[in-house]
Amino acid sequence: MLTNLDTSMPSPNISNRKLVRELVIIVVIKLVLITALWWLFVRDDSVAVAPERVANRFVAPASAKQQTPTDGEHDGQ
Repeated sequence: MLTNLDTSMPSPNISNRKLVRELVIIVVIKLVLITALWWLFVRDDSVAVAPERVANRFVAPASAKQQTPTDGEHDGQ
């Protein structure tokens, strides 16, 4: 019967736990950095939007290409 006598390699379970821990630490650090950058540079900035311009954008007339033919013309029929 063969037995594995090589004990220099860590068990996969321990290395997986270490990898997961390191990845979680990296993600947390990135989130903290992104939040700090947003807090320092973006938080106070805002874009003023007039309600009239928004309404005009949503109810803008269709372009000539998007309008349906009114003279009884049909595409390919």
